[in-house]
Amino acid sequence: MDCIQWQVPPMPQLVTAGHGTWRPGMQHFRRSFDLYDIIFVKSGCLYMTEDGAEYAIGPNRLLVLEPGKAHEGFRPCEVPTELYWFHVKHDSGHRIVASDEIPWSLVLRKGTDKDLQPGMQPVYIPKFGAFRMDEAWPALDRLVKLHDRLTVEAVWRLQAAFVQLLSVMQQFVRGAATETRSSRLAEEVSAYLRRLACEPFDIEALEREFHFHPDYIARCMRRHTGMSPVEYVRHVRVDRARRLLEHSPELSVKQIAEAVGIADPNYFGRLFRKETGMSPAAYRRLHAGYA
Repeated sequence: MDCIQWQVPPMPQLVTAGHGTWRPGMQHFRRSFDLYDIIFVKSGCLYMTEDGAEYAIGPNRLLVLEPGKAHEGFRPCEVPTELYWFHVKHDSGHRIVASDEIPWSLVLRKGTDKDLQPGMQPVYIPKFGAFRMDEAWPALDRLVKLHDRLTVEAVWRLQAAFVQLLSVMQQFVRGAATETRSSRLAEEVSAYLRRLACEPFDIEALEREFHFHPDYIARCMRRHTGMSPVEYVRHVRVDRARRLLEHSPELSVKQIAEAVGIADPNYFGRLFRKETGMSPAAYRRLHAGYA
């Protein structure tokens, strides 16, 4: 399945939404605009083209029409066709990716107190296909009803309904993606490394545990988490050390280093600075009083 990948922030913005039933003989007019036009068909069939590509959107199917591409109906509806639609603006652009290439286990950078801008994060929605609608229909109904009867009091509820719908769409992408051997292996290795992160890293034990060559394991980990096994262990150790520095003032930095599996406090300090941009002591001072 092809998917649309957005980077957030900025968040996608709902422009307008609607619901209706098209009578037989009705056909979408031709247009092109700088918005995403997202169409869900509940019953019947809507026939659309986008830059020459034809789509028959049947029951429980959706299509995301992209900004700047001309779209129109290439034949009229033949039966009554109930559909929902909404227009979305997103200023950062997008790219098309295959659902089985999405790195769901990718570890995203956490913000720190020194950051002045939020970090970029990828989100996904399906481009076209059959959609499990048991969660989508209620979300669409809420969105359209709030949009049609919008008051100041309901603004946040409208935005929440919109984000919930996007979340349902991404969950569908995650569930519909064919689970590849590499993604399963990356998830299993990640869980194994988290469980044993405080013990000395042993590449031979990893090979014995999963019966794959270390180079293949490393390739799978990089593809789906963005890190090699060694880098992943370092990330887990520093993340645990951060929590101990924030919430365990009774422990010294040396004790925390040992608690996360690093015997050399000097190496721990260098690793922590590389991951967070500051020393463990400075990090603890910065977060004093926040525990």
